[in-house]
Amino acid sequence: MKKCIQLLVVTIIFSCTNNKTVFSQNTKAREIVSYLDSLDGFSGAVLIAKDDHVLLQKSYGFAHLGHKVKNNTDTKFSYASIGKSFTAVAIFQLIQAGKLSLDDPIGKFLPNYPNKVARDSITIRLLLIHRSGLADYFYSDKFLNTSKVKFRTIESLSDLYENEPLEFKPNEQFSYRNTNYIVLGRIIETVSKMPYEDYIKKHIFAKANMQNTGNFDIDHIIENEAENYTLSDVYPNQLQKTFFMSAVKGSSAGGGYTTINDLYKFALAFKNNKLLNAKYTDFMKKEPENGWYGYGMQFAGAKGSGIYGHSGGHFGVGAEWRIFDKQNYTVILLTNKDLDQGFLDARFFIEKTIAGSTPKLDIYFYTKKVINTCLDKGLDKAAILIKESKLELSEADLNAKGYEMIKRGLYKKAIDVFTLEILSFPKSYEAYDSLGEAYMMDGNLKKAIENYKKSLALNTENTNAKEKLKELIK
Repeated sequence: MKKCIQLLVVTIIFSCTNNKTVFSQNTKAREIVSYLDSLDGFSGAVLIAKDDHVLLQKSYGFAHLGHKVKNNTDTKFSYASIGKSFTAVAIFQLIQAGKLSLDDPIGKFLPNYPNKVARDSITIRLLLIHRSGLADYFYSDKFLNTSKVKFRTIESLSDLYENEPLEFKPNEQFSYRNTNYIVLGRIIETVSKMPYEDYIKKHIFAKANMQNTGNFDIDHIIENEAENYTLSDVYPNQLQKTFFMSAVKGSSAGGGYTTINDLYKFALAFKNNKLLNAKYTDFMKKEPENGWYGYGMQFAGAKGSGIYGHSGGHFGVGAEWRIFDKQNYTVILLTNKDLDQGFLDARFFIEKTIAGSTPKLDIYFYTKKVINTCLDKGLDKAAILIKESKLELSEADLNAKGYEMIKRGLYKKAIDVFTLEILSFPKSYEAYDSLGEAYMMDGNLKKAIENYKKSLALNTENTNAKEKLKELIK
């Protein structure tokens, strides 16, 4: 017995030492950790593996700010839309078993679906690739303004979308909608004759040995769970819990909880054909000719980069699993703050370090540099930086940072950021609308009216500008 214990101790020490040696020799992993360590206020956990061997696992920030409980590598984080990965795999398992096909209409499984066009024309394929045209229940007033405890099951969401008109004809365009994967969840239940949650547990989580993952009820106790924090709309520069902003329970569209180790197990099981045979695994990870979304899979990097996986984001949630096929890296990133509070920085830096830069990444980091120059050194310095560079800026990132400044109560800084947005995008009615709001919050009503009028001149259908002008002129 003593010899066995000694052997076990030696094995553990050798394993840890070997891991540290591999990590220390991997310059990319060291660069990533150094960058993550430098991110102010970053909160979450990261796992990076190379050649199916874990190089590092590290946690940052707090799972519970009130009690100062730190995140750790076993903390359960909300994974948001990553749940769509599990649903897509489940659908292909049923296709592999010959129980359905990509071109089956939803009416075959949901014969009482009230919308005849949807029933007859929307197929499994269109749901998977977000081309169904189904209404978006997730941001509808009926969902947002109703207690989420009413929607604890997939079936309970039906009234939010079934009787709504289609947003467009099936297969007319791409539109990312949680509704698509809710319907897929209902189809899985019909075909498998078991609740969606039970199917996923048995056929995905158990097969991948994911013992700390599930669609938990967030209003009940979840062991070792990280709370989610978003910048408050109520009090400037404070964080707010997100209990009332999300679904009360995870579903086939996402919203469950997992750990970095469990999500890594899923990524390994998927790419090594443990969940599907090679034919359907390869089909899922095949990059679409157009766009960035395939069959329950997202694709990053330059065309043909071989980077695939799925991300998820919501108030206080940023999550992602990614496989870098050509470089043979796997990255798991789970965070419990808003996307722009470290998740996007981490995600894009990791991609750039492992796979190299792309125009999209260049734009992101250049915009970040311009914003930081504006906030730290002033508008004039940032304007000079823009003038001297040939790189493009991201209007979305500029706008998001401006609104972050509003939420932090830093209205003059918000004015500067939105002014930069207008300098770079002078035809953007949204930029003038945002600048109008910043001036209004800062108490400069004259300037607010002036910018709302400019926004309305660029877009006469801007109802927000119309409403704000009525209030301000009163």
